[in-house]
Amino acid sequence: MRPTPFEYHRAESLDHALALLAEFGEEGRPLGGGQSLVPMMNLRLARPAHLVDINGLPLDFIEVEGDVLRVGALVRHERYLKEKVIGERFAAFHDAVQWIGHPTIRSRGTIGGSIAHADPSAELPAVAMLYGATIIARSANGERRIAADDFFLGAYMTALEAGEMVVAVEFPLPPAHSAGAFMEISERRSDFATVSVGAQITFSGGSITGARIVATGVELQPIRAIPAEEALSGKPLSACEARAAGRAFAEGIDPISDNVASSEYRRSLAAELTSRAVEKACQRALEAGQE
Repeated sequence: MRPTPFEYHRAESLDHALALLAEFGEEGRPLGGGQSLVPMMNLRLARPAHLVDINGLPLDFIEVEGDVLRVGALVRHERYLKEKVIGERFAAFHDAVQWIGHPTIRSRGTIGGSIAHADPSAELPAVAMLYGATIIARSANGERRIAADDFFLGAYMTALEAGEMVVAVEFPLPPAHSAGAFMEISERRSDFATVSVGAQITFSGGSITGARIVATGVELQPIRAIPAEEALSGKPLSACEARAAGRAFAEGIDPISDNVASSEYRRSLAAELTSRAVEKACQRALEAGQE
């Protein structure tokens, strides 16, 4: 299929882009990599009357400012794997990137587009929630800072308002004594995730002092696995009871069911992937010799 007719506009600056989006309101959408928006337009699930091309804007940056990692909205997915700070401090982020789509998608898709698109099976929304990220949105009226926990409202639904666009995502640097991992199951490698789970733990004296676990594919937006997080508190890294954490999560959810997987199968995947992600995070902590 072909998209419905639209007008193309190339933004000359960020202010120009925001002015255009303010003018077009609900009928306007920013265009970065297009790996999420264009397929939706081809299926006529999205019908913007105006596309504002933002590829010329200075939003392609990854930088550390104090205790925050700032990632510009136009950073392409393939770049994360090349960034030392992500590999060293954000292991679950580094894992998740390797599950994103195919090479073409990773070379063109952007973090801003993935976050704003809010596909319920996408990796980056889960990563944003896992690390307690803040989404930076701009409009002609100014800037808003939105916690990732409050940003994703449902399948393809976010807290963005008409005329707003994501300009950056800020990730707090994890503490030194922390480790993480991200696991995923899909029908085929690089397909949309059936279920994925990311785990991030902090530890001291050989025991887990805190945990944050996020899953996708269970509901229509990424969700926290709070029962699993609570089950890990105080457990030793050498015997972290990852299986118990997985069971605790699975017992408290009623997953969606579709043509890909039944609710019961997703529940079993959520338990298994939670266990694997926690086990891997604990293993990494022990291998680092930081306990």
